[in-house]
Amino acid sequence: MILAKADGTEWRVEGAAEKLRLRASLPGARVFDLAAEALRKAKASGVGVMDRLALALPASWCVNSPAPSTVLRRWTLPPQDEVWVALVDLFDDPSREPLDVESREAIELALRALGSEPYVVEAASKVLGLMVPDCVPLMPVAARRFVLGPGEREDARAFLSMVDWFAGAVREGGAELASWGASHDGVPITAPQVLDRLLWFDSEGHRHFPPVGGP
Repeated sequence: MILAKADGTEWRVEGAAEKLRLRASLPGARVFDLAAEALRKAKASGVGVMDRLALALPASWCVNSPAPSTVLRRWTLPPQDEVWVALVDLFDDPSREPLDVESREAIELALRALGSEPYVVEAASKVLGLMVPDCVPLMPVAARRFVLGPGEREDARAFLSMVDWFAGAVREGGAELASWGASHDGVPITAPQVLDRLLWFDSEGHRHFPPVGGP
C-alpha cells in the first residue's frame, strides 16, 4: 500500500502484519493497547470523560510520554481539567468530521491552554491516542517529521496538520488497514489504530528490531 504524506512524498507501507506483531511484543505497547481497548469499552458503557482521563494519563507513559507526573497532575485540576473535557468532546462528536473552522480554533486554544512546554503536542497526543484513538495518532517528533517533513513545527498547527493527514490516510487505506487489524493476533485494533502503529514503526520503531521484508 502507498499512502501520500503531508509533505508531498509517498509512504510505501510494507510488511504490515509483521510490524504489528513486533510492536505488540513490546511490553509497553501491549499494555497501551489493552488500555485503549478498555477505555473504548468504558466510553461505550457511559463512563465520563474525567474518569477516562484519570486512566489515560498514566497509561500514556506506556508509550514514553514526555510529560512528568507534575504535568499530569496539573491536567486533572481546574482549569485544565475542563480544557481536557472540551478537547475530548471535540473529537467525540462525529458531526465535526471533518473538523470545521470553529473546532480547529478551539483545538488550538485548548492545546495552548494545556501548557507552554515544548512536549505538549506529543504528550497530549499520547493521551488522546487512548481516549479518541480513531481520530488522533501518536505524535512524537519522529512521527511528525516523517509525515510533515523535517521542518515540522511543534505547536498546535502541527497537531492539526497531523490530525488532518491521519483522517485522510485512514480514508485512503481504509479497507487494507482494516484487514490488517482484523488479522492481527493480539489486542483488537481498528483501522486508524493500525495506521498509527505502522506510523510509529516506520518513523522510529524499526530501530528496535531486525529489518522487516516486503508484503
